[in-house]
Amino acid sequence: WNIYAFWQGTILTGPWVLAHECGHGAFSPSQSFNDFMGYIMHTALLVPYFSWQYTHAKHHRRTNNLIDGESHVPTTGKENGLS
Repeated sequence: WNIYAFWQGTILTGPWVLAHECGHGAFSPSQSFNDFMGYIMHTALLVPYFSWQYTHAKHHRRTNNLIDGESHVPTTGKENGLS
């Protein structure tokens, strides 16, 4: 199973990268085409496209924000007893 999982992950990384770029609107100049291709690729990967696109954009708006970040919120100096 480990070998199968390794190769499955390796092979599916390519479509995931393309699907991710569609979510950012970077796959094509046409947003409609990005949404169409993103929907097809995300569906094949069993990931809901439009909800992923919404939450991923929200993630990028708050990346590295000390207060509102959602993926990694480091502690502040005050919380560490430094101020």
